[in-house]
Parts: sequence; structure tokens; C-alpha cells
Amino acid sequence: MARPRPGTAAALWLEAVDAEVVVLEAEQACRLLYVGDDGDVYQSNFGSPTRKLTWGWNELSSSDRLHYVWPAYSPDGSQIACFGVRSGSVPEASLYTVANDGIRMSELWRMTEAAAPVCESWSPDSRSIAILLQGKDELHLEVASVDRPGRTTLVDRGAPLFWSWSPRASYLAVHTGGSSSIYEDARLSVFQVGGDAPINQGAGASNRQGAGVPIRKLVELTPGEFRTPTWSPDGSRLAYVDASDPAGEYLALYRLDDGSIDVMLQVHGQTAMLWSPDGRTLALSQALGDSPHVYSGITLVDVETGDARIVDDTEIVSFFWTPCSKRLVTMAFDHEAGMCWTVIETHGCEKRRLGSNFYPSRELVYFSWFFDQFAVSHPPISADGTRLVFAGHMGVEGGAPIASRAQSNVYVASLVDAGRVDRVASGHFACWDARMRSAPS
Repeated sequence: MARPRPGTAAALWLEAVDAEVVVLEAEQACRLLYVGDDGDVYQSNFGSPTRKLTWGWNELSSSDRLHYVWPAYSPDGSQIACFGVRSGSVPEASLYTVANDGIRMSELWRMTEAAAPVCESWSPDSRSIAILLQGKDELHLEVASVDRPGRTTLVDRGAPLFWSWSPRASYLAVHTGGSSSIYEDARLSVFQVGGDAPINQGAGASNRQGAGVPIRKLVELTPGEFRTPTWSPDGSRLAYVDASDPAGEYLALYRLDDGSIDVMLQVHGQTAMLWSPDGRTLALSQALGDSPHVYSGITLVDVETGDARIVDDTEIVSFFWTPCSKRLVTMAFDHEAGMCWTVIETHGCEKRRLGSNFYPSRELVYFSWFFDQFAVSHPPISADGTRLVFAGHMGVEGGAPIASRAQSNVYVASLVDAGRVDRVASGHFACWDARMRSAPS
């Protein structure tokens, strides 16, 4: 439909609506979640008062109250998901959804003796949540429905287990059992979740209260040494490491529409990869040493031509794309003490440090170890690409070193104002609104 002529009442009304949308998106780009030192989840909008979204229900005893972990915004931005955990002689844990106003709260899943929660992620339509659970001998991946609390469907089980939702409808890629070159039962499966898919008949659910989420396996691929499969932003291709060729393991792209596989280049060692938000490039790094959580450099691969170029040759712990697809932000060990953040300009390979060294919180350490699993569901970079959020404490304050066991805080580092790092509040973990939008360079 054509827009009305400039100057008309209809055109002025549309301009006002567009302006409101721009303001709304700017506010959402600055909206973050964090877990405070009291164990509750807070929402922070820069320029607006902080809002408390959860309640521990028992403020007198820290051992009896609920502590919330891994909060994440739904893709539509209307609610958050988080686990509520209670320690004690009989541990408890539940998965909750909480509305933005912090008033409406629903329990979707409750821990049983057979499984304890690890982490979770939203489906792209905000109707389902994938839950990773630790069983007695293996990991379980189950899907809970927002509309049908108390019912979950088992997708797959094994160890290790990594997964990712496709941005295109509700397709779920699940990598279970490691590399097929080492373990016969290793597999990479693509499932259809919801819609007309039948219930996964071979799956037992944590809570057997009626039918669960419909799930159907579409294909099973041959995985190599990598962790999390990653979808292109349009959801048409899945990047993974393929081990079907006896000559070696290769970075490959599975095409969802026709089932074809494009082989890009040979890789060595455990590979972690993330697709750029514009869909043109894969950033990958490989753990070649004795530590599975220290990676050697970053290589960018053009997904159309297969051309590869190295943009960083240092050891890193994790890396993340900015929404403009022109920068990468890395975390690495500082040569003096603690950790450090670095921004890499992918076209000129220019590098600059963000602030001083810091000591990450326990939650940030775990997040960084499995950054390729968390990067999309719990993004550390704001949707407008201007800020990085992290938890821990700065290694130097007022020119004096700080002990590594100091209180953990939530900080926001500017990606446009070099060196500026602001403290938000005391806390252990934080992430931004998960909706990634194109951002200016």
C-alpha cells in the first residue's frame, strides 16, 4: 500500500507513528535484565527507574528463598523466562514466565528427582521454551509450552547436548553425543516443533499431564568436533561441522528447503561458530590446545564464496557479533590478571580494549565457556550495538588492584565511547533484549 502524499493529515499521522516506533525501539535496545545480589530479577531501562520483576517469597532466610537464574526476554519482548531455585535439604527448581510488569507469573515446569535445570531458550514465536536438564546419567532437552503449563515433551537425551532454534518458524537443531568420528551414537538432528508435527512418541516427559508439544524429526546429520549448530538469520541454512567424509571434518551448511549440504572448508579441533546478523559471514574459532574453553583466533568465512580470512590470532575465551555485522567483541585472559574485553573491526582488523581488566562472576564464567549456546538467547550486546553488559568486578579501581573475590556488580561498557564503563547495580548476570535488529555502523 502506497504511503499518503507528504503534508497531508494522513502523512503527518504516519510520521508521528513512525517516530513513536523509533523511540520504542530505542528504549527496547537499552532494556536489560539482571540478577541482583538478592537473587531477584530486575529490568533496567537507561533513563527510567529499575523495575523488580521477581520475588524470593522469603526475605528472612537466604537459604529458604528462591534465587532466579538465566533470565531471558521472549523474542516478542512481552515476557521473560527464568529458573527459580531453592537450596536446602530438599532442593527445588521451577521454570517461570514473568510479564514485563512483574505482576503476572506462571510456572511452566517443576523439578523432579530425575532431572535438575541447567539453562533454557525461547522458540522464535515466543510460544515454547527449550529446557536443558541434568538427569542422573545424561542430559535431557525438553520443550515446554507457554500455553500449557506443566506439560513438557522430551526432544533428545545424551551428553554433551547443544541446541539452537531457527529464526524461521519453529525448527530446532540438536547436537547430541559429541563427534560421530569418536562416538557411534553422536547425532545432529533437526526437529519441527509445534504445528502439525506429531507428539514425539518415544519421549518421556518430566511432567506427564496430558499431551506435550508436537515434535517431529526431519533429518539426522553426521556431526564432527563442534558444539552448537547455528542458523542463518533467515533460518534457511544451518552451519555445523560435518564428519561424513573420511578425509577430514569440514564446515558445512545444511539447506533446510531442499536438504542439500554445502561444504565450505576443512577445520581442525573443536570448533565454535556464530553467524553474522546480516547472514553473509560465519565467524569461527577452534580449540586446539589442552583447554576446551580457550580458542585460537577468529576466522571469517564468506558463506557464498567460501573465502576465509583471519581477523584475530590471539587466544580468546568467547566472541560475539555486534548487530551491524562489522565488529566482533571478544573476551580473553588479561596478561596481568583477570579478563579483558576487546573490539575487533572486521574489515580493518583494528583492535581496541574496552575499559580495564575485570574478574567475571561465576555465572559469566559459565556463560563464556558455552558462549555459542547463549549468544542468541541471552545476548550480551544491546540490539542497537552500542553497549556491552557483563557481571563481575573491575580489577582496578582508583588506581589500586581489587581482590578477585570482591562483590560482583553489573556493568555496561560503551562500544562507541572507548573506555567508558558504568556500574548498573550489584548483581551476578545480565543480558539484553533478545531481538536483534539491524544497527548503524
